[in-house]
Amino acid sequence: IIILVVLYFGLKAFGIDPLQILAGGGGGLAPGGGGQITDNSGGTGAPASDEMKQFVSTVLAETEDTWTGIFQAEGLTYEDPKLVLFSGQIRSACGSASSAAGPFYCPGDRKVYLDTTFFQQLDQQFGASGDFAQAYVIAHEVGHHVQNLTGILPKFNQMRQQMGEAEANHMSVQVELQADCFA
Repeated sequence: IIILVVLYFGLKAFGIDPLQILAGGGGGLAPGGGGQITDNSGGTGAPASDEMKQFVSTVLAETEDTWTGIFQAEGLTYEDPKLVLFSGQIRSACGSASSAAGPFYCPGDRKVYLDTTFFQQLDQQFGASGDFAQAYVIAHEVGHHVQNLTGILPKFNQMRQQMGEAEANHMSVQVELQADCFA
């Protein structure tokens, strides 16, 4: 909640109306090239629309351009993640997951997994519709990819094995907040 409040006032300070963005008006991403996505959405849910595929691809490409520049400025090479659209069930290097899990990043195969019905749930259950909210979800998962590439996620997973439940939960929140920041 605090992040959303800070984000809201931060955007307002730059003359951007966050409510307009959330409603899908203005501030959208320009159509164009995109990142690499795989569509495995033929499961139990509705397949991804061409419009959704284009949007997701465009957002992914924007994150790739941004992180490539940041990594290059530090003398590093950014490896693009792959994005997999799915519905129903999916198997990843991290195991099986269902739509109930929501979007997730799997460090084992360096892929972002996005359930095709998640954006509908985001709108219906949380009132967060529009390009901004959807792009933020994708960028958050890419944030976990950045954590993986920089060694943060592997170190966290290693440390988590030696922590008690309360401390591990606290650190999990920190990892999620950092992925939000990277988004």
